Amino acid sequence: MRILHLLNWRLKDVLKVLDKVKEQGFQAIQINPLQPLKEDGFDNWWLSYQPCGFSIGNQYGSKDDLKLLCSEAKKRGIAIYADVICTHVAGSNDGGLTPHERVDEKITSNPYFFREKKLITNWDSRYEVVNYCAGLPSFDMQNWDLQNMIIDFLNELIDCGVEGFRFDSCKSIKTPKEGCDFFPRVFGSLKKATYNYGEVIFASEELIGLYAENLDVLTNTLSRNRNSVVVFAESHDSYYEFSYTKDKSSKEITEEYKNLVHNYPNTIYFARSFDDEWQSQDIKEAHSLANDNNFQKRIIYK
Repeated sequence: MRILHLLNWRLKDVLKVLDKVKEQGFQAIQINPLQPLKEDGFDNWWLSYQPCGFSIGNQYGSKDDLKLLCSEAKKRGIAIYADVICTHVAGSNDGGLTPHERVDEKITSNPYFFREKKLITNWDSRYEVVNYCAGLPSFDMQNWDLQNMIIDFLNELIDCGVEGFRFDSCKSIKTPKEGCDFFPRVFGSLKKATYNYGEVIFASEELIGLYAENLDVLTNTLSRNRNSVVVFAESHDSYYEFSYTKDKSSKEITEEYKNLVHNYPNTIYFARSFDDEWQSQDIKEAHSLANDNNFQKRIIYK
């Protein structure tokens, strides 16, 4: 699976490049989160990861825009994957762990949806990561009423033509072996089989294996479990938040990406803003050679 990540793109603009995406050998597009946001604006990428509810539509596109994009992409053999934020909501502007005033009342009216208002101070502590908050009001993912809201949202996206989901902050969701039924219950309630992958970065091989029993793992770790990870040379986090790839040129990132393509069947390429490197001949040739090595598109439902 070769995924193109188009962060901060309006759906109408994604529609315009579908033929080029196909020509470059990408098999799927990860679109910008479409959940309602606490603020509109394209200057601050992180606003897309502070949602106010589980519904479709923000400045990047409407439900009708999504339906049209999925329909046109399907004609070209391209899957549309939705970036979903289901572990937390937008925080108030005064900081702290109080939901923003724009957060859906159906969420804020249920105190059992939320985790204890404690910040993660040790990211090496598995207990803190799955029980405390990462700077924003975070959810208790074991709550069935919350799960039902998420299930309805995912099924609404499926009705629009979405074929897969990237789960943001997946590392903070307990796995079944840790006593949480989120993955089997949610995935088992979807209307159709989808390709599911979750963000689990800076993770040990053991933790990757734990998540890989439930969905593919989006990670910066070059795991030995090649068939159950989605790897990247650069992500929006590595470029913006952690900045450890920001000083590298687009060409350098492409060279690293080409190496990953030849060693892993599932990769994702982050398209930097105002940068057309994803359209380069190097990317196209890397995908072509990988296809010759029989890395086929996979739809996984676990």
